[in-house]
Amino acid sequence: MKFLIVILFCLPLNLIKAEIEDIKISKLIVLKRNKPSCNRLGNVYDACQWMLKFTLNNNSNRDLKSFCAVIKINNGKYEICSNKKQKDNYLKANKSKVILNNLNILINYENDKPKPMVKVLSLKGKFVKQN
Repeated sequence: MKFLIVILFCLPLNLIKAEIEDIKISKLIVLKRNKPSCNRLGNVYDACQWMLKFTLNNNSNRDLKSFCAVIKINNGKYEICSNKKQKDNYLKANKSKVILNNLNILINYENDKPKPMVKVLSLKGKFVKQN
């Protein structure tokens, strides 16, 4: 019985996501840009770069103007934010958007290094004011 409780306790640790009331990050995945090409040809056309892919869900009834997330990659903490100066709203109400970040450009993570461990620490968003 204790073994089953330990397994049930550890299962949620594999689901890496951070959420607040209105916005949520889900489906957080670290992957090679083009794994088949990377395996076959090597780092041709940057196929072997590590990418961070996640889905940003806007669960509110207001448009999301911008967001910032603090993400821990291995032992460092990094902030990923949307463009706060863009004129259009970033994400419409009750919609989601897939976001893809290149870790080599974002934090200068080398292609030869092992797959990084990633965890979302916090998530904040700014919404359009309702009239």
